[in-house]
Amino acid sequence: MRVNNLATVLTLASAGQAAVLRDRAASPCTKDAALEIFQLFDVVAKPFCSAYTQAPSHTVPAFAARWSKVPAKISSACTCLNGGKPTPVVTSASSVAPAQTSAPALSSAIVASSVAASISPSSDVIATPTADACYVTAYSAIPAATASCTAITLDGITVPGNSTIDLSKLKTGTKVIFKGKTFWEYFDANYPLIKVGGTNLEITAADGAILDGNGQSWWDGLGSNGGIKKPNHFIELTKVLGSSSVHDIYIQNYPVHCFSISNSAGIDIYHITLNNSAGYAPNARSNGLAASHNSDGFDLASTNDTKVRDSVVINQDDCVAVTSGNNIIVNNMYCNGSHGLSIGSVGGKSNNNVTNIAFTNSVVLNAENGARIKTNENTTGFISDILFENIRVANISIYGIDIQQDYLNGGPTGNPTNGVFIQNVSMRNITGTATDEGRNYYILCGSASCKNITINDVDITGGGVPSKCNFQTNGNFDCDGHFELSQSR
Repeated sequence: MRVNNLATVLTLASAGQAAVLRDRAASPCTKDAALEIFQLFDVVAKPFCSAYTQAPSHTVPAFAARWSKVPAKISSACTCLNGGKPTPVVTSASSVAPAQTSAPALSSAIVASSVAASISPSSDVIATPTADACYVTAYSAIPAATASCTAITLDGITVPGNSTIDLSKLKTGTKVIFKGKTFWEYFDANYPLIKVGGTNLEITAADGAILDGNGQSWWDGLGSNGGIKKPNHFIELTKVLGSSSVHDIYIQNYPVHCFSISNSAGIDIYHITLNNSAGYAPNARSNGLAASHNSDGFDLASTNDTKVRDSVVINQDDCVAVTSGNNIIVNNMYCNGSHGLSIGSVGGKSNNNVTNIAFTNSVVLNAENGARIKTNENTTGFISDILFENIRVANISIYGIDIQQDYLNGGPTGNPTNGVFIQNVSMRNITGTATDEGRNYYILCGSASCKNITINDVDITGGGVPSKCNFQTNGNFDCDGHFELSQSR
């Protein structure tokens, strides 16, 4: 009898141990920030996760780089994304190595074009502040620091309503580091939350820092088109010159547009995360629409010799839009929920010339548009030497590829005009899907305003509305057989 009881006890113990092990192996997935990002970019996250060996040389793409120093986060997100199939946990952060940011083909460009440097990674390290006037912990102390310091730390600043962090007159060579959580209190007015200007600047953030724009207090579904008064730009870079950089910054919940970059040159912008995912849901003021609106990621105007790269934008308007400027490179961007990668809108502004712009090696998901050139009707301007290359799109609801010359903020007119001339445009290796409500391709040129547009090796499928093109392009593009020509080449 004892033997039987002992056997029973051992059997039950063994079964209990097995159950515990099973429970540990199948621990429930918690939707933290890492899993949210992986789910938003699942089209590229799943291939990455299935190839994630966690070997010392393995690379981490830009959408996951925030956790490059916390590999267990990547492992957990991959496990949950793959339906609970375990992903080994890295034991050393050195397992994440830098990678190249360009590749000859889309498949490698999207998965391998990556960065390992942190975009505001989690950190338990707490810096010890000094009594130095350049180490700022109160909003009121910022003017004194900018007037006298070239190495400024802004730690845990709460910004009063209707107030701006004014960095517009920094000394040449100044470095500014944001630490902790920077938060803006509500005020019903139109003003920038941050202003930056100067020469040879570096604007960055420490590990774990968050810049929280408190957008929920302003969001009403209208953005800059009406409703309550709102801060129109989160951060304005104006007359930033020399060799400057803005990098490794995590921004969330910005009220309307985020980066406004104007009258500047020589800026390298990289490792930025803009997360306005909280604005997808309607609120009490938005009449059933997404609460956040006009939440452009990066807007560039009258700016030259600048790079925007290796960054993540989760928003409700243009991911990157260039309305004027020369020699701008936009590379290795991960965009979700946006209006796409855009030239324009061009026309009707103080500067309407856009030349030598390249959008490359990027992903645009769950967006209204993929690759886009838009000009305003009955205006003038000049667009030349534009490249869209190695772009992956998915779930596009309006236009996969779009060139239109009838744009108005209230909606296109359907009547293109000739005032803005478009020439020397190359689009190649743009692939993906549109929705039942979208068109794969749409080209609407004026009667004599488009010239030398070449489109090769594009393959966007799934659009339920027939494609439409009124301009005969060069290359192997056939507009799904829907050319309705008004001019050619």
